[in-house]
Amino acid sequence: MRKPIKSILIGFFIIFPMLNLFSQADPVWDDTSKNSWNTAFQKVEIPSSLDGKTQKAYFYSSKSKTKKPLIVSLHTWSGDYTQKDPLCNEILARDWNYIHPDFRGANNKSDAMVSPKVISDIEDAIQYALKNSNSDPEDVHIVGVSGGGLATLAAYMNIKYPVKSFSAWAPIADLESWYWESKGRKQKYAADILKATSTDTVFNTEEARRRSPLLQAFPKDLRKDAKLYIYEGIHDGYTGSVPITHSINMYNRLVGELKYGSAKLDEIMPKASNDSDLVSEKEIISLVTKQYNPAFDKKNKLFDRNIYLSREFGNIQLKIFEGGHEQIPQALGLIPVKNTINLKYNILTLGDSNGEIKAGWVAQLKKMMPNANIVNISKSGRTIGFDNGGRKDLNALANIDDYLNEANAKIGNKKYDFIIVCLGTNDTKKDFADKQKEVVANFDTLLSKITQHPLSKKSKPKFIYVTPPPMRTKNVLEKYNGGNERIEQLIPQFTSIAQAKKFAVIDVYHPLLGILDYYAEDGIHMAGSGQEIIAADIIETIQKIKK
Repeated sequence: MRKPIKSILIGFFIIFPMLNLFSQADPVWDDTSKNSWNTAFQKVEIPSSLDGKTQKAYFYSSKSKTKKPLIVSLHTWSGDYTQKDPLCNEILARDWNYIHPDFRGANNKSDAMVSPKVISDIEDAIQYALKNSNSDPEDVHIVGVSGGGLATLAAYMNIKYPVKSFSAWAPIADLESWYWESKGRKQKYAADILKATSTDTVFNTEEARRRSPLLQAFPKDLRKDAKLYIYEGIHDGYTGSVPITHSINMYNRLVGELKYGSAKLDEIMPKASNDSDLVSEKEIISLVTKQYNPAFDKKNKLFDRNIYLSREFGNIQLKIFEGGHEQIPQALGLIPVKNTINLKYNILTLGDSNGEIKAGWVAQLKKMMPNANIVNISKSGRTIGFDNGGRKDLNALANIDDYLNEANAKIGNKKYDFIIVCLGTNDTKKDFADKQKEVVANFDTLLSKITQHPLSKKSKPKFIYVTPPPMRTKNVLEKYNGGNERIEQLIPQFTSIAQAKKFAVIDVYHPLLGILDYYAEDGIHMAGSGQEIIAADIIETIQKIKK
């Protein structure tokens, strides 16, 4: 088994010695700075079920009354549980359960570096979170980057808990190979591996192999319903510390074992030249040397990143994307959490472009509530009370009776259980900057008209107002300049008015601050994974109202 790994990995460095001829500083994703954690995250202590030692973790328990996913986020190679985690803001926005365990800290000692104690600690962290939160035990997900990617792969190969998905970003798969790769690059990781696997100054090859996910037994039956996602930036190994071959070899080994019953790469790789489910040696060499794929599918994207190679077999996926040694900011939006619910309400939605677009919040509601009847009368460019761009048909206040008459015709003899309004973004455009007092007055009048319309009298629906989401403050179209600041000033006034008229108010503005840019390429309209956050908040509110 060792021969093909060396021929693929080490052979690259013989053919292309430039990979070994420079020394690199720690990559950004191994930044061990300890940020000031938001007070919503609680520092907890978990006794090890293996040796009784206490492992610490940062933990967040969802405030929802319904079950939510559990995200187990694993720190990087040189970090520990206190390490800054870029996922935290979005965890709060989504209100998912979360735990960030220590699992024996930095990988520079024997107890760490995916030892049996580490595996036990990760399982203990899962059990602690399940016991102390509303986590759905069937919706547990492990995610990690770099050294956390190594731990994610090791968890996939070793833990007993039926985790739903594992997302490994820029992972190390083979500690023996990475020892020599790090030594050649003059990086500290070689010394760390030596400390963790050896009792003297001689590198313990066998111990490094025992700890390498690439070489461990594949628990196929245990993982038959679990998804494994391996993500790697094409430039890693050049601008980062882990060659992309770790990800590719791990993928090939697992798929090869599923398809051909062999865990040996020297038996799998010859088949790869004629098997499109695998990655061939020719493709590997091309990717490593070009750091590009001239034939990549321009329609195949990882949000805003080009994907140069994509493979999938069963529940195992590999994506090599435009990037380096990193986890992209939208990582949580890629995790396959449970997001459908059996609610059979009749719902009317009135919004602007975020409600009308193909992947908007209304589309997400329809996907997440497949048995609900949702009538959507949202329209791109719609305002609360202005003729946007001179178009009277976009003025909600001027046309609300017509809108609601149309909605009444669509529902027929049935009644609406909910009317959901999400307007205000277009009223904060630069063109209306000096008319913000009118915006407030228009909003008051619009909600009054909605509640007093014959449709509302007939249906007696529950009313929900969703605040406008934030918008980017820089690099947006000129017509939106200053819009975010105006939205922020309007929200308290909108909230007060809506609540006075018996609308439940959902503030999506503040939770989405700081993560909008992850999902909104234009700074205004989020991709579907971001719009899901709004839809989930609406569903949460619907459930609270109807209880």
